[in-house]
Amino acid sequence: MEKKSFFRVISLLFALIWANIAVAFHEADVRTFLNTTGEKFIETLGLEDKSEKYERLDGMFENDVDLQYMGQFALGGHFKLLNEEQKERYFALFERYIKALYKSYPLDFDTKGIDFKILSVIEKGRFIDAAASIDLPEQYRTENFEKITVVFKLLEKEGAFYLVDLKIGEISMLVTLRSRMLEMLKNADNETEWFLEDFEDLTNSNEKNLEVF
Repeated sequence: MEKKSFFRVISLLFALIWANIAVAFHEADVRTFLNTTGEKFIETLGLEDKSEKYERLDGMFENDVDLQYMGQFALGGHFKLLNEEQKERYFALFERYIKALYKSYPLDFDTKGIDFKILSVIEKGRFIDAAASIDLPEQYRTENFEKITVVFKLLEKEGAFYLVDLKIGEISMLVTLRSRMLEMLKNADNETEWFLEDFEDLTNSNEKNLEVF
């Protein structure tokens, strides 16, 4: 269970390394950017002050991740059923939900041994897929399991690229989020107002649970 939680943390948070790349696509420049930002990210993970760590990571989610795209994708065709007021509420809740989600994972692990290597950077229309091999910290390594490969998907938007998804094997973070949102909609009989009320209750509960620790 502890290893599974760590893999979720390191994948979700390492995704932030791949955000906010200049539109002019030059692989060498992208690799330089990723290496530089990666070192800063590892430094942030290693901060002992939890409040400072969360503040920096929250800022990265706000500035480097396209949460609106992710939120809209997560609802699929049901997003069109929301009126403008409901969309505004939904996006605000979605951001709070994502922030509470990553904070529910253990972030106090030793960063010694964490490293990464960019395997490929491929332009796909408005998207860029960046694959990386991430070396696990020493306490999580085994003889046959020392690193994981993650693919990060970026979306071009208004002159920059922002993170919208990551995949480990065949598991997509964005598709998993969509499954959760659609299940909540189903449980609310596809009534958007009921769904938003349930979503707010869930987010409030998740945030309250964080206060215990």
